[in-house]
Amino acid sequence: MRHWQEGDFFYPFGMSGRKKLSDYFSDHKYSLIDKKEAWLLLSGKEIIWLVNERADNRFKVTKNTRQVIRIEWIG
Repeated sequence: MRHWQEGDFFYPFGMSGRKKLSDYFSDHKYSLIDKKEAWLLLSGKEIIWLVNERADNRFKVTKNTRQVIRIEWIG
């Protein structure tokens, strides 16, 4: 897990294509403080989840999914 960095992007679940996190934050009216406090869950260098906000479409559960890990943010 880490905070966002300039140039980060993901493929938001329910949307088509790639989106820069900075654009996502602007579209959803994140304040500068909200952006700095946002957490990301990663697999290697790929963003899996913008915590408590939106998952990455590349990691969605499908009929071909064989294993699921449930992660819950308590905080």
